[in-house]
Amino acid sequence: MITNTHLQRWADVLVRHATQVQPGDVVRITSVPAAEPLLEAVYRKVLEAGGLPVVNCRPEFLGEAFYELASEQQLDWVNPLVQAETELVDATINLGGSTNLRALDKFDPKRIQRAARANKASRELFFQRAAVADDPGIDSELRPLLWSTTLFPTNAYAQDAGMSLRDYCEFVVKACQLNQEDPVAFWQQLDAWQSALAESLMKGNQLRFQTPAGTDLTVDVSGMRWLSSPGRKNFPDGEVYSGPNLAAENGGAEGVVVFDKRCVYQGHAVRNARIVMEKGRATEVQAEEGEEFLISMLDQDEGARRIGEVAFGTNRAIDRATGQILFDEKMGGSFHLAFGAGYPETGNTNKSTLHWDLIAGLGEGSRVTLDGKPFCIDGRFVEMPPEVEWL
Repeated sequence: MITNTHLQRWADVLVRHATQVQPGDVVRITSVPAAEPLLEAVYRKVLEAGGLPVVNCRPEFLGEAFYELASEQQLDWVNPLVQAETELVDATINLGGSTNLRALDKFDPKRIQRAARANKASRELFFQRAAVADDPGIDSELRPLLWSTTLFPTNAYAQDAGMSLRDYCEFVVKACQLNQEDPVAFWQQLDAWQSALAESLMKGNQLRFQTPAGTDLTVDVSGMRWLSSPGRKNFPDGEVYSGPNLAAENGGAEGVVVFDKRCVYQGHAVRNARIVMEKGRATEVQAEEGEEFLISMLDQDEGARRIGEVAFGTNRAIDRATGQILFDEKMGGSFHLAFGAGYPETGNTNKSTLHWDLIAGLGEGSRVTLDGKPFCIDGRFVEMPPEVEWL
């Protein structure tokens, strides 16, 4: 189970490594009641660092009440406090911990999408400030914003992953490397290794993914920036990411991609999705499970059928899909594509209300080439220094 030592190490990574809280920083901490043990640890760490914590602990049942009762005016309401907070805070730490993953299944996804669109401006401001934090060279008057999101283990997550709560807690501890004596030092070492991987990717222009599941996809990444994600924005972490070049001749992506890992979004599961990309746009969409929901997500706005992110998972402590994208997209020996909004700091300018990461395995028989040369074979990167040691 999660011990006090784990909580202290967890909070230390979020405050000292991920958001680098300094004296006087305004730190927004959002949480749910199920994550209160971690909330207390993080709150104390922020105070010890000299930060100014602002806590928003929101019970899950409020979401269900909102989508049941909200009028059209309430769905479209732009909350000025959210915008003001996004302008004010220096760092944001999000602590998830759902106790019912199906609570919103009964609601029309269009209602949820409509409410999300109402906060589009604050969401875009958030990511613009985050981009400035990633790249101080960006010409912007905006202040940088550091953020991190993590998930506290609950019975709901454990059941969805097909585990007992005890086993799921052990899985989370491994994924976060909380048994490392100094997890902050570990994630810093991973950052150094992933940064070298990102540098090697930026030397090429064309990535071609081929897998036994049926993927044969070419992604143009010419001129794009690859970034290491080592436990800052997401925790646990372990990925290098960028985005397709939307101005490329092939629109950024061309071919077929099969997502053979179970992917969940807003409580809806999609399994074995097959998507045909033509000139950077998804033109054919099929799935063994969740096809109708997947299509509805991709049809919600102009940018939803385009790819905003391409990434490799590097976390070797995550060896299975659990239904929680925060973990699943980091799985060692996998890649994922996010349909919808891109990250400006990578050079991808796609805009959408959607950002849905869909995952494909890179196991035995898979092959990824960079400008025709082997880059990742059977899920292992070639011509790279030894990887960090995962406990």
